[in-house]
Parts: sequence; structure tokens; C-alpha cells
Amino acid sequence: MTVAAGSPSRSGSIRAVLRNADFRLLWFAGGMDNSGRWMEAVVMALLMLEIGGSALQVALLFAFRWAPMLAFAMLSGMVADRANRWLVIIVARGVAVAVTAILLALVAGGGARPEHLFIGSLLLGWLYVLEFPSRRSFIYELVGGQQVVGAMSLETITTTIGRLAGPLAAGFVVGQAGFTVAFATLVTLYAFAFVFTLMVRTRVPPRASGRFAFWSTAAAGFGYAFRNPIVRAVLAGTIIFNALAFSVESLFPVVATEHLGVGPELTGVLISAQSFGTLGAALAIGMIPNLRYHGRVFCFGMAVQLASLIGFALSPWYSLSFGLLLLSGLGAAGFSTMQSTIIMLSSPPEIRGAALGVLGQCIGVAAVGGVIVGFVAEELSARAAVGFSTGLGLALLIPVIVFSPLVRRPVMAQE
Repeated sequence: MTVAAGSPSRSGSIRAVLRNADFRLLWFAGGMDNSGRWMEAVVMALLMLEIGGSALQVALLFAFRWAPMLAFAMLSGMVADRANRWLVIIVARGVAVAVTAILLALVAGGGARPEHLFIGSLLLGWLYVLEFPSRRSFIYELVGGQQVVGAMSLETITTTIGRLAGPLAAGFVVGQAGFTVAFATLVTLYAFAFVFTLMVRTRVPPRASGRFAFWSTAAAGFGYAFRNPIVRAVLAGTIIFNALAFSVESLFPVVATEHLGVGPELTGVLISAQSFGTLGAALAIGMIPNLRYHGRVFCFGMAVQLASLIGFALSPWYSLSFGLLLLSGLGAAGFSTMQSTIIMLSSPPEIRGAALGVLGQCIGVAAVGGVIVGFVAEELSARAAVGFSTGLGLALLIPVIVFSPLVRRPVMAQE
């Protein structure tokens, strides 16, 4: 990425953003929230196995977490336009503290059951979907258009670090101190996120008013997505990835404990391998000047991740499994950094929000994929579920590459 004359450099933009006290508070809150969210996913999966749950029930935890994205992604974007974004974030953070505190009480009292974990996962997933667009809209209002690149770069860093640190912390705390301390840690992280957000002083009025034109907005977004071949191809790739690749991540703790024979600590290390790869690759992609063929990065990243996960399913050794997940993280960086970027570049401003809402709906199919791989894992094995799912994903990616313009055509910004 080159810097136009008179524009701040990326590092300068980041420094300018960090001088904004309210953004710093929201950024710290996001770091706590991201670390807690990824830690909580591993803690819940390990607890489900501890209390006698099956591979199917572990996969269902994942499905419950992502089902709200499938159901409410478009609606949550409209809420972000019509509500006080700070208040939406505060409510979401406060309820997250309450939910994890209830789970802590159940675990400490020895009364935790699978149904409690399912309900907790569903509620926390719904809160994430509710907060996601409001948080990003609020960040834009805090820093302005000229500094939004720096702000979103910092957001990406905290998201990736949270995904790296969360599983590591989950494995270490559960292995060394048990589930009660793990849930107490989660309550603490979410409480800090709530307090930091509460300290933000800026209040921005809603950007839109009037009734929710849900159906017309949804129809406009879906109509444009199907008419534009670039957007249509990205959405097809998103469905393939989330249904067949992202969904199998729910089975990583099962593969680690049942097939690789490791404890909570090494399970956390194994799951964090993807984030190590993603962080390094995302930084490298961000340094590419004048990138025009975003679709090539998108498709190549998907192919690398799917192929790596096929190898992971076949791997009999922990060290090889770690290396393959590291490689899959490298591929995931290409997919994830280009996914929203291509949608935003390819969509005119008046339809951009609706198009991103359609993208959110496609991401939500991960819930359906989680249920399917859970049943396959129950009937065969977790490794078989990972292998079959990602193998099918790689096969379906081929026609997307061959028959769409995503690889052949550069992506041009729509003004």
C-alpha cells in the first residue's frame, strides 16, 4: 500500500489514533473482550468433554455460538444505524459479565451441565453479533475517515492476539488451576472490557432515524450481491469456508485430546498455532504496495488453509499437527483480510452496508457446518469429520476459481 502525498503514513496514522483517549479505552476493552472470547470457546469445549460430553456436543457449542450471526447479522447492522452505539456496546459487555458469572457459579458449585453451556454459548454469540457493527461504527465516529485505516489495523492486531492468547490461557489455566479459576478469569476479562467502555466519554447520536426498512434493505443487498460477479464469488467462497473449514475448528480440542493424546496445556498451544500464522501473514499482506488482484490472495489463502487442514486430519504427530495449523493460519490471513475488503471495494456507498449484511449472513452458515461435522465426528471420528469437510471445501473451491472473475480480474473501487 502506497501513501499518497499529503496523507499520513500507516504508522503515523496509528500514532494519531492512539492519541485519542476514547479510542484507547475502546481498544483496550476490545483486547480484553477478544482474549476472553477465544479463551471461553476453548474452556467451554474442554469442560464439555470433562463432564461427559461427546464430540457432537462440542461441535454444537460452536453451532450455538454462530447461529445468531446467521439469523441476526442484517438486523444488527440496522440497530447500529438507529441506536446509541456506545449504549449497545455497554449493554452487550454488561450482559456478557452476567452470563459468565452465572456459568462460574454453576461450575464452582459442581452443577454445570451441557445444556447450561449451550445456553451460555448461544447468549454470548448473540451479544457478539449485536455488538460487532455498533463497535465498528462507533470507532469510525471516534477517529474519522482519515484515521480509520490505522484504527482498523489496531483492531485486527488485537483480534489476532486475542485469538492467540485466549487458547493458550485457556489450556494453561484449566490444566494448572481448574475450570473454576478459568471462568473467574473470564469474568475478570469481561468486567475490565465493561469498565473500559464505561469510561468512554464520547456519545454519538444515531445516524439514521425512522422505521426499520428491513425487507427493502435486505432485498437491495441480496440483489446487488447476486448481480455483481465479484461479490457473488466472494460470498460463495465465504459460504464454503465457514461451512466446511471454520466449522471444523470446533473439533480441534477433540482431536488434541482423543487422537493426539495431549492435555489442556498442549491443546491450547496447538489451537493457538493458527493465530501465529495469521498474525505474521496479515502483517506481510499489509505491506504489499498497490495490491490490485485481491481475489488471488483471497482464493490462494482459502486453498492453503483447506489443504493444510486436510493434512492436519491425517497427521499422527503433535509437532506435525502444530506445523499444519500454523500453515493454515497463513492461508487464513489471505482469506480474512480480503473478504470484507473486496466486498467494500466492489460495492457502491449506498449499498455497501447492505452488502456487508449479506456477508454476515454467509458467515453465519458456520453454525450449520458445525452441526454437520459434529454428527460426522459422532458417527466416525473427529479427524474424519475434519478431513471430509475440508476435502469437500477444496473441491468446491475449484469451480469458484475457474468460473468466476475473482482471480482473473483486478478489484476496482466503486465510488
